[in-house]
Amino acid sequence: MEGVERYRVRLLPHNTAWNKEFEQVQAILKSCWKENILDIQHVGSTAIPSICAKPILDVAVKVKSFTALDKAALVQKGYDDCGPQGGKSTHILFVLRGLDQISLQHIHCYDQRDDEFDQLVGFRDYLNTHVEVALAYQALKISLAAEYPDDRQAYTRKKAPFILEIYRQLSQI
Repeated sequence: MEGVERYRVRLLPHNTAWNKEFEQVQAILKSCWKENILDIQHVGSTAIPSICAKPILDVAVKVKSFTALDKAALVQKGYDDCGPQGGKSTHILFVLRGLDQISLQHIHCYDQRDDEFDQLVGFRDYLNTHVEVALAYQALKISLAAEYPDDRQAYTRKKAPFILEIYRQLSQI
């Protein structure tokens, strides 16, 4: 993964190597967390071949128990434990960084009670089966990347209404 400088936004065309990298990360996670893992999925735009993406691999992991989660095992592999996310005790983020703090991989770890894991997987699957919606999402991403090239938080915040609308549609299916 090429990665992106911290707080920056940079989009690249889809790269099939991202799928291979996911397989490698999946093997690392399985070696660290073994039977505590319920599911591991490649999510985010790098998992949607029809659109461009920030070259940061997003992986969602659903675990049986945070109590049994061996955080130190992943930290020993070079990942930063960024702790709970979004004010939720059911979502922990781990980030792998390269030189100069370039973000390479985001490992989103969810307790089995957290619905966000299923939303991320559903969003990915929906965009992979509805190319016209994926292309609309790509157009939004390109526009926002041009507007907020140095503010990843604003870029992410401005994408949220599009993503939440897909989540809403999925909840009605």
